[in-house]
Amino acid sequence: MLRINLPPTGPTRVTFADFRKYRLPVPSKGVKERGKKETVLQFDNEDEAVIYADHLEEIVTTVSKNSPERSILRDMVTAIRNDDTIRNYLEYSSIYTWVKNRVRSIRMAIKPSASFLKN
Repeated sequence: MLRINLPPTGPTRVTFADFRKYRLPVPSKGVKERGKKETVLQFDNEDEAVIYADHLEEIVTTVSKNSPERSILRDMVTAIRNDDTIRNYLEYSSIYTWVKNRVRSIRMAIKPSASFLKN
């Protein structure tokens, strides 16, 4: 399970009450409040967290610029994107995909298909 802390960046911290008040989507494993200073978003894995952040960014575009909901959404997206686990996941998953595609291309160049050899 992946947990991402929402640091209090504004005048008030994001709470579960904000999720209800603004009808924000809740992460797959929920939201947990720890004491009066910390709110934690819980996910199954890094992929779910990235998809959730993308979804929140889509919602930001539909909210008015002066709404407090907009700052809450942006704070949540920033917290997810700045999390070290998410950053490592994005960095290594994109490198892995790039290498995998390049290896496949090199293999095709070294070992042509059987139909190519018949011609």
